Amino acid sequence: MNLDQFLDRNWTDSYTCNEFACEVWQHITGEDLSQRLQNFLNGTGSFIPIDVPESPCIALFNRKNADFHVGIFFEGKLLHLTSKGVHYVHLEIVQGGFQQPRFYK
Repeated sequence: MNLDQFLDRNWTDSYTCNEFACEVWQHITGEDLSQRLQNFLNGTGSFIPIDVPESPCIALFNRKNADFHVGIFFEGKLLHLTSKGVHYVHLEIVQGGFQQPRFYK
């Protein structure tokens, strides 16, 4: 599946990694993730945790004293949006700036 159409996205006040992940997830799976993700991040919903990432799955990262960061693990890489733009990279590259990621279906 080609994800090139997402590579030009930019972080704004109203379009963050959350909206980006939802848009990509819907493209890959056909499922609207928006409300589920919002509920999960607010502590009122849940996803099924998985120990090992599988394609596709939701990747949730955190840092001390910072909000969660979300991306989509797809075909062996993580697709996510940062303030510097879209990155589609191997997990090892992303993990340097975050604590251990958690993966969900």
